Amino acid sequence: MDEYDLNILRIVQQDNRQPTEKIAEKVSLSPSAVQRRLRRLRETGIIEANVSIVSPEAIGRKLIAIVEVSLQRERPLSGPQEEFKRLMISTPEVMQCYHITGEGDFVLIITAKDMEEYETLTRRLFIDNAAVRGYKTSIVMKRVKAGLTIPV
Repeated sequence: MDEYDLNILRIVQQDNRQPTEKIAEKVSLSPSAVQRRLRRLRETGIIEANVSIVSPEAIGRKLIAIVEVSLQRERPLSGPQEEFKRLMISTPEVMQCYHITGEGDFVLIITAKDMEEYETLTRRLFIDNAAVRGYKTSIVMKRVKAGLTIPV
């Protein structure tokens, strides 16, 4: 990656719908060169996805929870961890899932319509899950910043 790629990444992280011509003008390359670079950045996995950040509140998902999950320690962890990861990936309410160091094993960002929906979700994901030793929930009072922009 060179400075052109980094500049392109800065631009598309702010607005991935900008026309190639506009990006090319900003980075001083031809539109075809920008297209080739974008294609390579996507093919190599540097650009993982082109997404829109949706306001949870605007679509009725007013509750956001940050949850720290600890798995059982008695069993070998590789099986339960992989199973837990698959469960998190397949659960649409889990917006983000991080395998962490420290006291817990995972930190999750979860969205729900209300506390009742969150309670049902916690029963399914944590309480009825034999691999889960415990979980701690913090409810978000106000979203201050949301995004996936990486400094480049």
